[in-house]
Amino acid sequence: MRLPRALLFAAALGLAVLGAAAAGVVTHTGTARSTITVTEREYKISLSTKTAKTGPVRLVVRNAGKYAHALSIKGKGVSKRTPMIKPGKSAVLLVDLRSGSYALWCPVPGHAAQGMKATLARAGSGGTTSTQPATTDTGPTTTYDPPGY
Repeated sequence: MRLPRALLFAAALGLAVLGAAAAGVVTHTGTARSTITVTEREYKISLSTKTAKTGPVRLVVRNAGKYAHALSIKGKGVSKRTPMIKPGKSAVLLVDLRSGSYALWCPVPGHAAQGMKATLARAGSGGTTSTQPATTDTGPTTTYDPPGY
């Protein structure tokens, strides 16, 4: 039994489209951002994980304290900060991590000196990251997405 050329062509084309779609899903999945939840309160910063893989990371910063806070991060190739975050509100900070460790602190005068600081290390390819969503917010989210990211 011989199949018509048009049918063979259609089958080959269908397989090519499915292959391309599968490759796109794999590529998209591979570039997904890791999410780390950062909780700030007087006078402490807690991270959902203290290590992150190299690449894009989404820091979801939640102010669980009674006073306004912000978050600064500095390390190899990264120097960013959120705007002020009111109590009960959140902000999102997008960073691209490279090798090394990163210092995080609250830039409100005196807060870091009272203990509002933490360290985030870049893990190897087998490192742990948190991909869980941030805790439920009680109000609108302030998003800080720096230009060029």
